Amino acid sequence: MNLFSSITEESFDYLIRDYGFSEPVDTDGSWKTTFLYTNDQLAIEIELNYRDMDTFIYLRSLNQDTEEQLHRIQLEEILDIEPVKSNGDQTTIEQFEKGILNKAALLETNLNQIIHKKEKIFS
Repeated sequence: MNLFSSITEESFDYLIRDYGFSEPVDTDGSWKTTFLYTNDQLAIEIELNYRDMDTFIYLRSLNQDTEEQLHRIQLEEILDIEPVKSNGDQTTIEQFEKGILNKAALLETNLNQIIHKKEKIFS
């Protein structure tokens, strides 16, 4: 496990501890690592994009009744805020680490609201 993966798992540990999400399933790609957390309502995908040196969070509603695959929505789109962009290959390791921490805090601050408005967000 690389440094960024460790920081990600530590930073998003509240999903497991406080919200009952599963342990993350991590998948390594050529330019990214993704972590998928699920509970009975939501799937949360955290993407560490090494090409852009940025972190992206996507949410998808899990509808057990219809088994319908609802599209994933980026966290900032749900919150109606402008995503903070990295400096691409000019991003330092420290800035990338801080970006992971900032995205974890943004999700944690807004997750209760997202869960309670899930039907409106994903309809």
